[in-house]
Amino acid sequence: MSGEEVEFTCPKCGKVAELRSGYETSVICSDCGETKIIMNFLSNGDIETVTSDTGEYYELEPSVRSALKAVGEATDDLAKVDALSLLSDRYSETGREIKAEDLAKEVLSLMLRLANDGDERMRARYFNQVPICAAFAIARGDNKEAMDIYSNGLDQVGDSRTVEVASMKVNYGFICMMRKDLINSEKAFKEALELTKECFARGDVGDDPYLLATIYDSLRLIVSKNNRMQEAEEYMSSALEERRRLLKTASITSARLIELADSMGFVAESEERKNHPEEASALMDEAVNIIKGYEGHKDAYAYALLNRAKYRQTKSPEIPEGFLEEMNVIIPALDAVAIKDKRTCENLAQAYMFRSMTRDPNDYDDLLDDLKGAYDNLYTVAQMGDVNEMFLMSVAHSYLVLLNMKDHDRAKEVREELMELGISQSDLDRASRGTIGNVNSKKTKIDMLSSQAAKPIPGRRLRRQIKHKE
Repeated sequence: MSGEEVEFTCPKCGKVAELRSGYETSVICSDCGETKIIMNFLSNGDIETVTSDTGEYYELEPSVRSALKAVGEATDDLAKVDALSLLSDRYSETGREIKAEDLAKEVLSLMLRLANDGDERMRARYFNQVPICAAFAIARGDNKEAMDIYSNGLDQVGDSRTVEVASMKVNYGFICMMRKDLINSEKAFKEALELTKECFARGDVGDDPYLLATIYDSLRLIVSKNNRMQEAEEYMSSALEERRRLLKTASITSARLIELADSMGFVAESEERKNHPEEASALMDEAVNIIKGYEGHKDAYAYALLNRAKYRQTKSPEIPEGFLEEMNVIIPALDAVAIKDKRTCENLAQAYMFRSMTRDPNDYDDLLDDLKGAYDNLYTVAQMGDVNEMFLMSVAHSYLVLLNMKDHDRAKEVREELMELGISQSDLDRASRGTIGNVNSKKTKIDMLSSQAAKPIPGRRLRRQIKHKE
């Protein structure tokens, strides 16, 4: 964007001028001389650049200047919609979210006026603009406003029976779910289900061929929360059937393959509850084999492998054959994910813990590496503000057992990090690693090392003992 060729003009006379950047930014005009441009922080949290003498807004970013020029040159309403939409995008790209949101709302109002004047093509664009405006509100954490935006948008649907309307109902359902309004959420998803089936049947798929599968998954989640398990199973089976179909008809991404693995995992869990272990195991194997066939999606393959590993680990007290080799595939694949979300970090931690279970109890360095990997990933999740505390404490307890043997400085750092999270030494003492990914609670390598320790773990517990001796 910044490479676009645009003119800079004098803020005083409007003639073409030179932009001079360095320690300070100035506009140099042959007639008016130099005008300095400074940064101005607005009360709403946004920023803008202004002239130092009058405080007049002066845009420096070439892509935004180009969009501003397009707005000024717009001669009719359609051109104005396009130009304002572009300007909103450019403001967003350059970090001015408040300006971008205000313009997005202006565009939404203009689109609605044109649609009500009879422009049906603009009505379709209006339905696509609604989620853009709602996304700004969600980014600010204002789910109530986002829900209102969708609600107002749905009020304008009228007789429209398009996939854009279905998508809007889905988004409204998600917002209601986030606000724990399961009644309106279910209503929105069921309306979306009926409409999406109708649209897909006539070939109106829109931009998201996975919309129907998403609806089935969402309804499964909602009805299961209400303990309507028969309905949940029906939606679950429909979701899997739809995702199988999409393997042949839709574009494939890692995210979609992970969703397929999840869907097959849900059905496998259901088969297990029905005491059909062979069917459950076959589904877990099938998920691995399907995803393995798609090259370039190592992260999705890792998810499928880990899902199967979790399932197998619950079935037998013995470490499954090939467990170490699978963890050696899973860990580098997930570690290579550029931006790791909560689930990726938790899965990495689980894989590291699984791998530690295969180690010789005297293999200090490899055990320490695995526990460090598990702890570091869970600590990252904790900093996001949402971590399984028992998982973290169990991992930290095992990690500290090893650190106390050879690396007291790092052990001290870990205890300090945990204290900042509100986890004390006594909390760690109560944590048992035997329950992490190990429902049979068999004794692990770290448990054996811990029982062999010649002295108690340093820290608050040790200080209390010293005080008692005194």
